[in-house]
Amino acid sequence: MRSSLFLVIVLFGIAYIPISINSSLAIPNDTLNNLRIDSFCNSTCAVFQNNTCKIDEVFCQIGQECYRENETHSNETSSCLQCLPKLSQTEWSFNPTCSAGDSCLDSSYTQSEQCGLDLTIPFYINYDDAVIQYYNFRECGSNERQCQAGFFFSKIRNKTLACCPGHFCPKGQVCMIPCRTGAYCPSPLPGRNGTCQTTVKCPYHQATNYDQYGCGGSIIEGFCPAESFCPNSSISLPCPNNTNYCPTGTQNALPCPSGFVCIAGRARRTRLITLVLILVISTLVIFAVCAEISQWLSLTKKSFGQHELIDPPGVSDYFRERDPSTSPEQHIQLHIHMNRAKLRNVTRFDTNLNEGFTGRITAGKLTALMGGSGCGKSSLLETIHGRRRLQKDGYITFAKHEPLSNKLTDYVGYVPQADIMHNDLTVFETVYYSARTRRLNDSKNVIINDVCFVLEKLGLKTMHNNMTKNLSGGQRKRVNVAMEVAACPKVLLLDEPTSGLDTVSCDDLFELLQLIKFSAAGPVTIIMVIHQPSQELFLKIDDIFFLTPLCCLAYQGPRDRAKEYLKSKIFAHPRDCPEPRHKDCDTCFIMLTNAKKHIDNHKVEDDRIDQPLVITSLKRRVLLPFIYCMTRSIRQTYIRGAVAETTYLFAYFLLGTCVGYLFENKQQGTCDINALPTIYFLISLAYGILTCISSQRLFGVEIIDQTYERESRNYFHPFQYWLAKSIIDLVRLFFYPLLFLSMLFIEVVPRGEFSYYYGVMILLTFVCSGIGQLVSVIFNKTEYAYLAGTIIALLSCLLSGFNPTKSDLGGGQFIVAISFSRHIQHLLFRYETELYVKEQSLTNPHIWSGQVFRLQNYYSYTNNENPYFWLIFIGLFLRALTFVFLYAKSEYRSPIRFHVTHIIPTLKSLFKCKPCRKRSSADDAASFRYSQHIDDTIPF
Repeated sequence: MRSSLFLVIVLFGIAYIPISINSSLAIPNDTLNNLRIDSFCNSTCAVFQNNTCKIDEVFCQIGQECYRENETHSNETSSCLQCLPKLSQTEWSFNPTCSAGDSCLDSSYTQSEQCGLDLTIPFYINYDDAVIQYYNFRECGSNERQCQAGFFFSKIRNKTLACCPGHFCPKGQVCMIPCRTGAYCPSPLPGRNGTCQTTVKCPYHQATNYDQYGCGGSIIEGFCPAESFCPNSSISLPCPNNTNYCPTGTQNALPCPSGFVCIAGRARRTRLITLVLILVISTLVIFAVCAEISQWLSLTKKSFGQHELIDPPGVSDYFRERDPSTSPEQHIQLHIHMNRAKLRNVTRFDTNLNEGFTGRITAGKLTALMGGSGCGKSSLLETIHGRRRLQKDGYITFAKHEPLSNKLTDYVGYVPQADIMHNDLTVFETVYYSARTRRLNDSKNVIINDVCFVLEKLGLKTMHNNMTKNLSGGQRKRVNVAMEVAACPKVLLLDEPTSGLDTVSCDDLFELLQLIKFSAAGPVTIIMVIHQPSQELFLKIDDIFFLTPLCCLAYQGPRDRAKEYLKSKIFAHPRDCPEPRHKDCDTCFIMLTNAKKHIDNHKVEDDRIDQPLVITSLKRRVLLPFIYCMTRSIRQTYIRGAVAETTYLFAYFLLGTCVGYLFENKQQGTCDINALPTIYFLISLAYGILTCISSQRLFGVEIIDQTYERESRNYFHPFQYWLAKSIIDLVRLFFYPLLFLSMLFIEVVPRGEFSYYYGVMILLTFVCSGIGQLVSVIFNKTEYAYLAGTIIALLSCLLSGFNPTKSDLGGGQFIVAISFSRHIQHLLFRYETELYVKEQSLTNPHIWSGQVFRLQNYYSYTNNENPYFWLIFIGLFLRALTFVFLYAKSEYRSPIRFHVTHIIPTLKSLFKCKPCRKRSSADDAASFRYSQHIDDTIPF
């Protein structure tokens, strides 16, 4: 313990000794200053007057040395650093005899002393390489002194002189090189601390030591410093305050950008950033909040948007009971005629044995298509509607009108098995828009009354303002039916309308169908596919088409005769007939299951009756669906989708802020524009990818949920839909680039106008939104569309000629022509760099021209690429392709459309030698289980 304590004391003492020594040897600062003063007073330069020391009038005290007046730095008459006490007694002064003096103002003299273009241009392009490559060994090899940097050898005066102002003299040359517009080349350079100093900081050039001649003129061509402007390359003036700003390399002060504050030659934007942040964020928040409040008031509080049936005018004749004395011939009747109609692409339909269906579906009656799973009921219904083709030599017509006739657009309604509807509309809006776009000759009030009536009949009276996405399965099914019934079609096709409905809802549905099948507006042809209805519903059916498991038409005609007809047709002896069930429908189904072999179709010969149709005027047909589609889309996009739209708007604003932050205010004080291509590449990359993704919402949502496919059957032509959606997308076309640039432009502070950048970004939006729209209509899955849009945008940027450059692509250089990123980079680079060199002329190039020329050659930015044409062409071409795919995916009534859209499935079926549509394994399994159940119940 004692030894340890002793060791600590010893170590402490050792550590303390040097501290004490240093402390005792330290000399106070006052003492040092007094020593320096004493040393100075004892020198030959100093005189002592009035108890103070000062430098004698004929001496210079430079550093620690004294120099007599006119004495030079190296004690040689050739030195240009001279003691001139009248100018400075503490720094070297320039010897006037080393300068050409007023001769530098004589253009004829300076031109005679300048280097030739063959030497000047290389120094403009690359100074460091030219100093080595073009060193004048012939003149400088024997007399290196006359080739000192900052000096030239005057042929007229036959002596070495300092480089004239506005020129620079590199080492190894005996001539002067004129500085270009936007440059600053001062002369002479002051000498301090053994080096030649210069006020030019850009590009950075290390100060040179005194050489034999001391300090002359400029050694390298410098940029006019930031915060000042240079009317010519020999003078630099401070930038006017408040009204102008002066970035590096300007001949004239630039006007202060709008919204900026220019102080001390800099464009300051602190207050502008705060203002833009507050303005953008508050606007987006107000937009989203107002939309949500509107939604809350209408949907939750039901302050507006409620609709009631108003009488008068009441409902239309379509929903009024008819006068019994009215003759059916007074109204349009669309009987459906079938003659040798062979179904196509149905697995169980044997085209060799089955000669097709021949019969008639009568208007004014409720006709049911019934049979087991997979027997072709839905296929027959789709064929009647025109969604499928028949085999040759047969037909199905509405009177004498082909199913694909455009005249039937307003007369046929089709309720699909899937409950397809817009999830961002209310129940009333969904049904109303469906009716409004098809009943073009009816008034708005009558349509509203009809919609209210239909919803009330289907038990949806209290659900007008409920969003469809919040409905149960049964409620969606009733809305699905209401969408077609409210359109008042003369032919109504329903595919399993009772699935998912309870007994009361089924009764409501059949009550409504009973009303409209022959109302005051005339008879309606109603055909439905239905599975095992209750006895009460079965009795409400007028006519039935029964199909066997092998897709043979076992019976067609009145419901009350079906059971007896099936007994006689399917069973040879009455004892073979199964025992009747509680429901006639089940009895008929059991008998159909016993028809396990092919049977002859039940035929009903019938002559087609022509039925003229009233066609809506072309003006209404073209204009009104377009307006209704656009009105609905505005509500969906900018009211119901306000929160999502606000999110995307903020994403553009945030993305622009992030890109701008990477290059924040770096172009005002730099003498290097190599960052410009990188800025434009990142702009096209970031903005392009985001736009390719965000623009997929325009068509993609309605393609995926199949609402477009349904609406194209009867609502509107694909072109009307495409044009309406494209017009409402113009808001995004103008707002997205505005928000992206609002902060990026403020942070980067380019020399160009905001309006030009905004116009280029609109072109970028035009192209990238076209990419997003195209992939959204090609792919039926969102994840595939997002991936495809991102890859296309990324490839466009990678193959834009940025890296690898266009010349590196070799034979693949043509690919850059279709790169939107290439053309955006080209436009922005060319516009911005033209502003850098706009003050140059043919005889007086600009200091920025060397970098601009080098970058133009490196990236192959030539004027023959015509970027405006390519951007507009690519954008239009992508939109044309989008319309083609929309047309192909539509179900618009047109034979041309039908055959064009079925080319690919037809070719596939020919090459595979298989039907285009296979029966699903689920249908086979269900049919097998049902057959097994029926067989077990039949007594043998």
